[in-house]
Amino acid sequence: MSGPKDIHLERAGVRLHALDHGGVGKRVLLLIHGTAAHAHWWDWVAPALAGRFRPVAVDVRGHGDSGWAEDYSPEAFTGDLDAWIEWAHREAGAPPAVIAHSMGGMIALRLHEYRTPKLAALVVVDTALAISERILAEVRRVGSRPSRPWASLGEFVAKFRMIPSAGKAEPGRIAHLARHSVRRLEDGSWLLKADRNFHRDRTGVDNRTGWLRVQAPAMFVAGGLSDRLTPVEFEWFRQNIPHVRVEVIPGAHHHVFMDEPEAFLRIVRGFLEQVLS
Repeated sequence: MSGPKDIHLERAGVRLHALDHGGVGKRVLLLIHGTAAHAHWWDWVAPALAGRFRPVAVDVRGHGDSGWAEDYSPEAFTGDLDAWIEWAHREAGAPPAVIAHSMGGMIALRLHEYRTPKLAALVVVDTALAISERILAEVRRVGSRPSRPWASLGEFVAKFRMIPSAGKAEPGRIAHLARHSVRRLEDGSWLLKADRNFHRDRTGVDNRTGWLRVQAPAMFVAGGLSDRLTPVEFEWFRQNIPHVRVEVIPGAHHHVFMDEPEAFLRIVRGFLEQVLS
């Protein structure tokens, strides 16, 4: 079985990259990763959803194989996602569905503050309603350290940790993510693909305004062991957007679909089949 194909969009001088897992003619399912991640985070989710959809895993600007940029403003990220949504609509002749994890969920929700995108469904995975200073400090520490070349791929893979590191993803899968997180330089050393400058100046964001403007069928999926949402915030969902389905997956940390992939896929498949049937 062949792997995903590379596809690109050009927007505002930045070359954007995504992995197309196949299914021409089917509704596009855009998969948006989180902070310091990349499109390969979805390498186990996308094939499992390919029978019903055309999964396309996006590298957001400054991450993975998308280009680095001077502009990492919310307007830049949401403009990129808007371009992918328009591309997906043209490709399939129908609005896409979106699954967005962590920072990806923030981008999707922030887009709703600017305008309501045409989506068939939206699944937001473990995205905080508001980023705490503790979380901001964590990603700023990443951005404050300049990238240094690694002498070998093996050395980088051995040192690689997801952010946050808590979780129970299989070591082989973590190594797979690590191998796709660096590129080889001409001198044979390896350098991180992600632009750390994006993380250096991260600021807080409140996602409640975006949630209140979501019109497509929507679901929020949280990890039962994640610290991204408090009971108070879950109550906000219940009181303010009761039409949004909320699912908590026991045993999962922040990287929900890495920790409990079968439960995640069962819930997501069920939701998408229900709202798109």
